[in-house]
Amino acid sequence: MEEKRAHERTSVDLKVIYMGDSMSYSRGRVNNISKGGMFIQTDLPQDHGTYILASLDVDNLGKIVWAQGRVIRATNHGMAIEFTRIDERGIDAIIANWGMPV
Repeated sequence: MEEKRAHERTSVDLKVIYMGDSMSYSRGRVNNISKGGMFIQTDLPQDHGTYILASLDVDNLGKIVWAQGRVIRATNHGMAIEFTRIDERGIDAIIANWGMPV
């Protein structure tokens, strides 16, 4: 199968709190991330096309990294997010910290 992603992803394990259409906060875990998006494991995935606001808790960086994005795929186990706006320096720090060059 041909890879269609524009950015290489790296495996991570980060806590995330996100808000979608319901305007209430939900929790999950980011298990992979790139400069273009992330996958959030959650029991409450949002519908395809929903925009979310997410705060990633990066303990070893000592900061919260925010990201906005759109759900491009939802499953029973989570959702793939395509970033629309990000804390670019924060995302770069996550990627570099987990062993991938930025």
